Amino acid sequence: MEINSESQDDHLDTIELFESADVSTGAPLNKAAQSVDGLTHTSFNNHSDSDNYITDKKKENTNVDVFDNDDDDEYENHHSLPMYPPLDAYTSATTGQKRLSSIRQSLCGKSCALRMFLVLTLCSALIVCSIAFISTNRKGALSKKSPWWPSVEWATLPAVNQSLYSLAFGSCSDQTLPMTYWDTLSTLHPDITILMGDNVYGECDDSSCETLVDASKYRNSPLKEAYDTLASDPSFQRARANLPMIATLDNHDYGRIDANENNPMKDEAKEMFLDFFAVPSNDERRRLNDGVYTSYEWGPEGQKIQVILLDVRYFHSEFKPTDEPGAPLKEKYIPDNDPKKRFLSQKHWKWLEQSLARPANVRLIISSIQVMADGHGFECWRMIPHERTKLYNLLQPTLAKTRTIILSGDRHVGGFYKHETEDLYEVTASSWTHTIPYGKFDDCSNAQECDEIDPRRMDDFVRVNHFGVIHLDWDNREMFVGFKRVETLAVNEDGNANFEELLQPHVFSIP
Repeated sequence: MEINSESQDDHLDTIELFESADVSTGAPLNKAAQSVDGLTHTSFNNHSDSDNYITDKKKENTNVDVFDNDDDDEYENHHSLPMYPPLDAYTSATTGQKRLSSIRQSLCGKSCALRMFLVLTLCSALIVCSIAFISTNRKGALSKKSPWWPSVEWATLPAVNQSLYSLAFGSCSDQTLPMTYWDTLSTLHPDITILMGDNVYGECDDSSCETLVDASKYRNSPLKEAYDTLASDPSFQRARANLPMIATLDNHDYGRIDANENNPMKDEAKEMFLDFFAVPSNDERRRLNDGVYTSYEWGPEGQKIQVILLDVRYFHSEFKPTDEPGAPLKEKYIPDNDPKKRFLSQKHWKWLEQSLARPANVRLIISSIQVMADGHGFECWRMIPHERTKLYNLLQPTLAKTRTIILSGDRHVGGFYKHETEDLYEVTASSWTHTIPYGKFDDCSNAQECDEIDPRRMDDFVRVNHFGVIHLDWDNREMFVGFKRVETLAVNEDGNANFEELLQPHVFSIP
């Protein structure tokens, strides 16, 4: 997923040194696409039963067929080693051989050995320094291989000054279900793909939780098995080698349903996440003791995009249980005004404030659970109201100069939201593999009957497997955002990205 390593090229460079020393997007969106015929835009009301739906999907899919820059560093060695005398000067059989042997011994005695040692030492030092330089000067760049999954190699992220024109984002992928979205993504080939959590389903149950926290059984935990399954998928293997990716965690890849600060598996799950995505040892996320939050920036002045990935699982307080299970707006949890409750640590908040102070034309804030949603009683920022207000207050001063969109997942439906007073939007994209259809848990068959009532939601929910896409038209200062079906064709017949197939397309201006 975001990888930098040049081990093979560096090895070749070393051989060359030794020999030298030894001898010598996107088209503008068709506005007509904003009216999509035959779309099923829907929502779902019973998120707490989603795990049952996953089990059903697994039974239905027991047998599934799967679709079958860096510049090399060049070093020059200026050691001048004495050349051998011409061999034809020693053509006499016995005497010539003795002289040749004697001369070679004199030239390659202690002095030659010392020079060779110094040359090889210098080469090794240069290679190590080059790799260290690359790692520390590419923000968030990953080493090329993971220590736990050595066969997993990730595409390199774009250079920080490179303009981005297309991004994809999504959440909730059960590795035991068909993962055809990787093939669709590979065809679409966005500049960046954002994995917003529940990238695998490896949570433990009461009988298996111990395996995750027991370091000696680390390799046999349910979460490790989940990552193993993903790593072995051919479609994923093709995608990871060609698509630059960045990621954060949600509850299923944090090892626990509705994971919060009391999750006993959070540190082990965090390390496994960092290992799988080959995050280098000097990356700031390795040192954090309150999550895996980070940020990225790309583009020159006037085309700068910032992506902020929050970690809303590691530190957040336990939600208040509902007093009316299943009731509208109180299905599982209810808002808690306890001032001690929190979503982020103080250090996390300070880091976010500093990140928001950086200039950007487009800012994407990734929260694995919904921020704006007010129409349900499942996990969301609504459950700790003062923390959500704090987030809004931090964002408000930046909105005039920066197009800001929150991206979220978790819900197993897709939808657009707009803040009632601010120029602030949220797009929820969920899920890659098991979006909840109409009537799965409720006796309803359309959006009017099934969708939860939420004044901030702009459209009906999307209930087909999908992911979000963003197209940036810098020339016209426009940003196109919508959803794509996982199974849909990603390109037109001419080979260009097919943004006309977007579900619920929306156009936003770029300041």
